[in-house]
Amino acid sequence: MTVPTPPTYEGQLTVRVDELLPGLGTDERLELLAAMDPDDMRTSLAWLVSYAPQVFDFALVRDRQLVERLMDRLDEADADEDYPDPYCPECEGKIGIFIGHGNAWLHYRGEGTVASPVELFDAGHEPAVAWREAGTR
Repeated sequence: MTVPTPPTYEGQLTVRVDELLPGLGTDERLELLAAMDPDDMRTSLAWLVSYAPQVFDFALVRDRQLVERLMDRLDEADADEDYPDPYCPECEGKIGIFIGHGNAWLHYRGEGTVASPVELFDAGHEPAVAWREAGTR
């Protein structure tokens, strides 16, 4: 008896698209994009960056002036402060999206260094996503 091969992550996403967004065309995708709030857009684009970085790059470089504006903003932000950190306002814990664990926000501990490696953990609730000034916790 052969054991069926578990579906790939891409296969799982394809099934989910077929289930939740059957027959979706460009117009419908643009309507969904228009319905997103800034956090929806940020998390969707963060996922896209991790899953298909070249597609994200293509979206940027199609407009040279966009890239220049973004690079200027990065330079300004570097001069001012660090980027905001995502966190869970329910427990004040750190959260992130980890490529090897899907596209969901997950609670974690640690700093991502040898001395303080990242450790994913179950906080007993789904993380909510909020942003705070870098280094405030």
